[in-house]
Amino acid sequence: MTKKILPKYVYADRGYVRFIRRSRGMSVMMKEEPGSPEFWDHYNRLLKGRPAPAPVKRNFEALILSYFESDAYKKLKPRTQADYRKYIEHIRSIWGSKDPQKIETQHIYELHRANADRWRQANYLVQVMVILMNHARLIGFLKKEHGNPAKGIPLFKQKGEGWEPWPDDVRAEFEKVATPRARLVYELCLGTGQRIGDIVEMRWGHIKDGAYDFTQGKTDKPMWIPLTERLRAYLGTVEKKGLTVITDKAGRPSRYHNIAHEMRKVKAKMEHPEAEKYVTHGLRKNATIELYLAGCDDEMVKAVTGHSGVEMLKKYGGPIRQRELATRAQDARNRFEQNKDRT
Repeated sequence: MTKKILPKYVYADRGYVRFIRRSRGMSVMMKEEPGSPEFWDHYNRLLKGRPAPAPVKRNFEALILSYFESDAYKKLKPRTQADYRKYIEHIRSIWGSKDPQKIETQHIYELHRANADRWRQANYLVQVMVILMNHARLIGFLKKEHGNPAKGIPLFKQKGEGWEPWPDDVRAEFEKVATPRARLVYELCLGTGQRIGDIVEMRWGHIKDGAYDFTQGKTDKPMWIPLTERLRAYLGTVEKKGLTVITDKAGRPSRYHNIAHEMRKVKAKMEHPEAEKYVTHGLRKNATIELYLAGCDDEMVKAVTGHSGVEMLKKYGGPIRQRELATRAQDARNRFEQNKDRT
């Protein structure tokens, strides 16, 4: 749907259309099909400044529209909004006309199991359903006694310890064959230990006095991280083309999906037989492991990576964390025994 075929003040928005008249402070989502009698009736009401008629049907279409208009949705980060929209669109495609009260736990459980071959996506569907059904209760689509049918569904467990850190041989080959932009992403992820989303948003202005001063996109946590000597030296070789550290050829900020595609493309050309299985987020795990190997404790590691709890550090640090902590603990114990013998 393009703007050319829509009437004045009407714009495409997330698969629907929205009436926006800024002079009157109006911004209203329209669920009617453009061109239909219902659409023109609603449009003419809005032109006259009249409120839209209350929805007569209680279904997922109305629920989703209401959620998109809610403060809870509007306060989400743009990246999170985009993720939610993707899964909400799937839910709308299968249950759009259904009454939320008719959806029971067993139906959501079946939806979860139907996507078992993609465990992460399956889990995300359930998590989004929890949010939608909670909103359904808030707007009266579900009665309090019904509870939230999406809650309590056991999620698929991630196999292993999460993202795999890149082995030395994979790292060595990647450093040799990577494009300049892919290598820059690699160095930033490894040197700062941050998520790729924050790396893409990184600006030269965030680097002050040899440190990366920013706010994490996912957690809203203010962070100040001194650059490693390796990263400081590498950035000294990078041309400043724009406001962001990572740019396209014209110096404009790069998009996350373009970066992810380029990283995959480099790994696809590598000779290492398993290069493609190591994802960019795994470099965050490499950084965590290196911090433990350097003798850092949990609080020091969290100060760099921004992890909020020890459970995530266990996942990222893995056996390395346990060995390093155990070594320091036993060294302390030995020193205690030696001091005791001297007294």
